[in-house]
Amino acid sequence: MDKLVGFIRTLSYLIFLAALIWAYASLAGQVSYKFDGDGTAVEIVDKNTFFFASVIIFLVANIICVSFLKVLKKIKSSEEGVGIRNKGLKSDVITWVKGFAGILNIMFTTIVFFIGYMNMNELKLDVLSVYIYIGPILLIFWFFYLVKILSVRRA
Repeated sequence: MDKLVGFIRTLSYLIFLAALIWAYASLAGQVSYKFDGDGTAVEIVDKNTFFFASVIIFLVANIICVSFLKVLKKIKSSEEGVGIRNKGLKSDVITWVKGFAGILNIMFTTIVFFIGYMNMNELKLDVLSVYIYIGPILLIFWFFYLVKILSVRRA
């Protein structure tokens, strides 16, 4: 499971970069990121500001997750340990944090794609608006998985 989650997290980096480059290349000089109920742009920002803000948000979120992983890996653990000092729980929590970072990256990717599509006039957003819910749904399932991890009795 740890290898699969690590692979998905690494793949999410590449997919985010591809989505960001695609969005940046296809956007006009001004990017609308907030719309009212009629679909009229309410908030507009420069294309470069959108790009660098996306990169900064992505990097900060991933640096926090990587820092948390480093702290978790430094904790001494054993099979008889209690709480996070239990080797099995520590391993499961490390896997969970890696998956959490991957899910955050998927959320960022869908947001970038969605903003890119919203700024293209020729596309229909009725079909695409469903995809914005992928990230929050994955996040909910991943938190249920955390509850499952924490509720398992460890020896």
